[in-house]
Amino acid sequence: MKNRQYFIDWIRVIAFGILIFYHSGMFFVSWGWHVKNNTIANGFKIWMELVNPWRLSLLFFISGVGVSFALKSRTGLQFIGERTKRLLLPLVFGMFVIVPPQIYFERLQAHDFSGSYAEFYPSVFEFVPYPEGSFSWHHLWFVAYLWVFSLMATPLFLWIKKRAIEFLNLQDQYKSFIKILLFTFPLSITYWTLSQRWEITHNLTADWYNFTLSLLFFIYGYIIANQQFSWEIIEKYRKVFLSIGVFLIAFSKTYDALLGAIPEDGIGILIFNGILKMLFIWCIILAICGFAKHYLNFENSFVEYANLAVYPFYILHQTITVTIGYYIADWEMAVIPKFIILVVGTFGFAWLIYHFLIKPFRAMRLLFGVK
Repeated sequence: MKNRQYFIDWIRVIAFGILIFYHSGMFFVSWGWHVKNNTIANGFKIWMELVNPWRLSLLFFISGVGVSFALKSRTGLQFIGERTKRLLLPLVFGMFVIVPPQIYFERLQAHDFSGSYAEFYPSVFEFVPYPEGSFSWHHLWFVAYLWVFSLMATPLFLWIKKRAIEFLNLQDQYKSFIKILLFTFPLSITYWTLSQRWEITHNLTADWYNFTLSLLFFIYGYIIANQQFSWEIIEKYRKVFLSIGVFLIAFSKTYDALLGAIPEDGIGILIFNGILKMLFIWCIILAICGFAKHYLNFENSFVEYANLAVYPFYILHQTITVTIGYYIADWEMAVIPKFIILVVGTFGFAWLIYHFLIKPFRAMRLLFGVK
């Protein structure tokens, strides 16, 4: 524990917290989501469009970093067993207990169903995939992908661990900085070859662009964490990474405002966008890690508590948000107060369930993947 990188815990907690704000925002914008407010407020898109490109990539990256710590004290089989217990079991539990209320309230609001929850619930066991049926993993797709990635990447991780290859050098930080930036290239190749053919679906079997991109960030997290001097280099260049990210998003928004979005039917535009978008995502992730390393590399009671609670919060949060959203959708109330109700209500109910129903009971901790 003396060598624990506490800033990783902070990033994990903050990243999942951002997800609650983001999903609360989805209630108000025109993008497709499960329930909608009676008034659309597309002003929310301003900050959501800035967060959307990197929010999940950051989570996969941090998950890969976490694997690097887990494999230091486990064999490959022990790691896979632990991941199956902490990921697959909560996934199955969530698909039968946590997710169905989301589908129920969505159907109620769309007037596709009018009965009670008891009347709705048996439809889950027809095993007809959503949206035609009521069987889905909804937001728990992240857990499903993480489990699959863990199975797929463990042989590679063990090989990297055994070889202990060092390509970042604290004595030559500029070259190491360039090497880290070159991680963008495989991401751009993924964008060029898959983004046009595979829409993001989260269904695992026909989601190859999102699947490959997420897997790369997961692997990157493991690789970076296994480099002895990686965090020092990322911390040193944190302002550079942030500056690149801010410049790229400012350039992109200005370009779209002046000339409009150009269709990616030309190879030149596709290549340009692939480099711009992937470099932006990678630099923002590196900047977040660098600033967290500089300012948040400490432990306190909050992050110690939150680091254990964050996974159950993730499993619970969207169902709570959808439920609250359904009941407040038609209130004659301004958007901002409703947003506050959604955010505070989601955090509040998730905390109550975790603290009083999950944390004290071994069986519940097992079902929610708590160590």
